[in-house]
Amino acid sequence: MKRIGIAASLAAKDNITRYNILVVVYSVLFSLLIFFCCGFVLIAGLALIAYATKGFLVIEPKTGFSSIVTVCLMALAVVIGLVNLAAILVNIKLKK
Repeated sequence: MKRIGIAASLAAKDNITRYNILVVVYSVLFSLLIFFCCGFVLIAGLALIAYATKGFLVIEPKTGFSSIVTVCLMALAVVIGLVNLAAILVNIKLKK
């Protein structure tokens, strides 16, 4: 989280408004990267489980896993959103 502030301070060059904007932009971009990477791993893992258990699975893979994926991605979004909010609150500066 501190590295977001370091990168923003290097790019802002003593402009507090630009620093705060860059903190928000960097943290949102990092959160999106983490969401897409973790979401891909989650969907690939569920697809692998569906493929491996195709013969004796009770849930139909095409219809039953959509609700599971939705719940997992929503939980992932909430956790990443809270971490993003914490990173912004740690790095934001109100005064010089």
